[in-house]
Amino acid sequence: MDDSKRFRDQTRTIQFKAVKLDEPTDKVRKAFLTVIRGGGRDLGLNTVVEREVTIGRAQDCGLSLQDLWISWHHARVKLVEKDVYCVEDLESTNGTRVNGILIEKPWSLRDGEKIFLGETVVRFSLADEMDMGFHVEVSQLVGTDPLTGLESKRVFDDALDYALELSRRMKQPLSVLMMDMDGVKDINDTHGHLFGAHAIGETGRLIARVMGRKGHACRFGGDEFTAFLPGHDKPGAVDVAEEIRKALEEASIVKDDIPLGPTISIGVATYPEDGEKILELVAAADRALYRAKAMGKNRVAT
Repeated sequence: MDDSKRFRDQTRTIQFKAVKLDEPTDKVRKAFLTVIRGGGRDLGLNTVVEREVTIGRAQDCGLSLQDLWISWHHARVKLVEKDVYCVEDLESTNGTRVNGILIEKPWSLRDGEKIFLGETVVRFSLADEMDMGFHVEVSQLVGTDPLTGLESKRVFDDALDYALELSRRMKQPLSVLMMDMDGVKDINDTHGHLFGAHAIGETGRLIARVMGRKGHACRFGGDEFTAFLPGHDKPGAVDVAEEIRKALEEASIVKDDIPLGPTISIGVATYPEDGEKILELVAAADRALYRAKAMGKNRVAT
């Protein structure tokens, strides 16, 4: 066999059979907004636009942002007709821009366009359910501690920085909690680190339930946690800290039918009486935590 025939035999064309995918060609798409530039917990934040979403600093906004350059009710994105959405400025102080252009009347949005508000950029997208699920999962992975489900330290720090600045402007108190679990070393030594990690994870989820919408919490490191409570003076913060302490004491955390029984000691500091800067408040709360430990653990100190 000559070389040319051998080459032709070895390089036969492979016939591919077309396979019909079991997927509709006309997917149902929804509009959603994603923060692609912003501070703290805002970065990666997603919200779906059903009929309309208001963007601003107020808690009642569908997309509530931590940006001091944004008005309380800054802009609104709304459905005009099927697959047609527009954004309008709500007489904000610093205005709303789309792709850098200041808008003075409702602007019809196209897929992928960027809305500029203060120092934050929000991308408008049309996506199917699978795409939306992906973006939500990514934002959750970036912003949460995998063991406890609490905010990541980076997100927490930025949120605290914003909250303290807001407290200064509004002349309102803000309290910081420093928390250290009692008994985790004994759990690790007796049952192993998987049991200790389970106790830490369950404690983080319990802290999240008690905190609710009162404030923010994160795992500071190891078996230590921190939290802040905007608008809470010292007595109010002590009440929340006691609620956390008591809830863990009564939680009866168990793994593989083995009761673990960790408790928690908590120190409380309040702006402005204990400090006017974040490091001052954290240091004051840390000193209070050491006092709680020195007094016998499983208690709250100021």
